[in-house]
Amino acid sequence: MQDLFQLDYFSILDITWSLLFLVLLFIYVNNKKKEFIDFDYYKYYSFNVYSKLFLGLLYALYYIIIVDGGDTLAYWDGALKMNALFWHSPSMYFNEMFNDPDIFRYASHFNINIGLPPRWIYMEKESWFITKIVSIFTFVLFKSYLVTMFVLAYISSIASWKLFQLVYNFQRNSTKHIAFAALFLPSVGFWCCGINKDTIVYAATLCIIYHLFKFLSPSEKTSYKNYLWIAFSVYLLYHIRDFMILTIVLPFVFAYSARIVNKYRKNTFALILIRFVSIVLVVLFFYFQGDGITSSSKLEEAAVIQKDFSTNDTYTGSHYDLGITDFTGLGMLKAFPVAVIAGFYRPFIWESLKLTLISNGIEGLYLLYLTFLFFRRNFLRKINLIRKHEFFIFAFFFALLLGYMSGVTSGLLGVLVRFKAPLLPFLVLLLTISIDFVKNSKTEMNAESE
Repeated sequence: MQDLFQLDYFSILDITWSLLFLVLLFIYVNNKKKEFIDFDYYKYYSFNVYSKLFLGLLYALYYIIIVDGGDTLAYWDGALKMNALFWHSPSMYFNEMFNDPDIFRYASHFNINIGLPPRWIYMEKESWFITKIVSIFTFVLFKSYLVTMFVLAYISSIASWKLFQLVYNFQRNSTKHIAFAALFLPSVGFWCCGINKDTIVYAATLCIIYHLFKFLSPSEKTSYKNYLWIAFSVYLLYHIRDFMILTIVLPFVFAYSARIVNKYRKNTFALILIRFVSIVLVVLFFYFQGDGITSSSKLEEAAVIQKDFSTNDTYTGSHYDLGITDFTGLGMLKAFPVAVIAGFYRPFIWESLKLTLISNGIEGLYLLYLTFLFFRRNFLRKINLIRKHEFFIFAFFFALLLGYMSGVTSGLLGVLVRFKAPLLPFLVLLLTISIDFVKNSKTEMNAESE
C-alpha cells in the first residue's frame, strides 16, 4: 500500500493540464449558457458547473491531503496500473476489461515492473469495474488525476442540469427550489463529483430517469439515442450498484400506470379495470419476485452489516443500528419505517460532527424543517398534486425505495450518505411542491393566452 500514498498528484505537468482544461471548459460553459439566455434560470447553468468543479476539487484535496488515502486514490492507482498493462500487452488489458476479477489473472498480468493495483480494490468486482472505467480516461486525459476528476465533476453537472430542465417544465416548484434540489445540494455535490462509484451511479441514475420521462412527454421527440443512453446507463448500474435498477424500474411502472389511469379517468369501467390489473400485477410481481428481492446479495449483507458494525471496532466511521433483530423477509418489512427515516434524515445533526458529515447533518435538519412545512400547510392538496403527476409519483416511490435500501444496507453513516445521495433531489422536490406556485403559473398562462 505504500506506493498508493506516494503518487504525485500535484506535479507541475498535472497542474498545467488542469489549468488548461479549466480555461477551455470555462470558455465552453460561457458560450453554452447563451442557449438559455431567454429563461429565468439562465444564471444557474454556469453556477451549477462551477459548484460541481469546486466540490469535486474539495473532495480530491480532502482525500489526498487530509485522509492521505481512501478508495478514490485506490481507483486511480489501479487505473494507472491498467494503463501500464495496456502498453505492456494490449491483449492482457482487454482481457481484464471484459472479465471479472480473478486472483490468478491478477498474479499473471501484474508484476513489479507494471505495478500492482490495490488488491482490495481488485477483488471487489464493483470497485474494479470503476477502476477499469477510470483507466479509459487515463489515455485521453494525460494520466492526470485532477483533470479526470474535473471531467467526472462536469459529467455530474450535466446530469444535474438535465434533471433541473426536466422538473422546470412541470411547473410544480419554484425555480429556486428546483435549482437547490437538482443543482446545489452540498452533500450530493461533494460525494458525487469525484473519482468514485457514487459519481457514476448518480450520473447514470439521472440519465435513465431523464430519458424515461422523455418517453412520457407528448411534446418531446425521442430517437434511438434515448434508448442507447438508457442501455448504457443500465449497464453501468448493473456492474456498480445493481439494486439501483430496481429502485428506478418499479417507481417508473407506478408512474406509467398513473398516466394510463389519468387518460381513462372519465371512463369508470376502464378506470376500475386498469386499477385492478395494476394491483394484480404488483401482487404477482412480489409473489414471484419477493423472495428474490429479500434474498438479494444486498439484503443478505444487511444482516451481517447491522450485526457486525454495531460490535466490531475494526470498522472505521460512525456506526448506526436500526435495532433490527429479525432478518427474514417479514422482519425486514417491519423495519421499513425506521430504515426510510434513516435514509431520508440521518445522520442527525448530533451524529454529524465530522468534517465529511457536517453538510449531511445540516441537510437532514433542513429536510426535517421542509417535512414540517409540507404537513403544516395544504397537506391534502399537495398530496393530490403529487398523485396526479407522473414524475412526482415516480419521485415518491423512488425516494421511498432508495431510502429503505440505503438505510437497511449501509451500517456506517459514511456509507449511508453516499448511498442515499441520488434520492435527496427527489425528496426536496416532493417536499417543496407548491400549491401557490401552480396557481400563479396557471394565472400567467391564462393571461398570456388572452
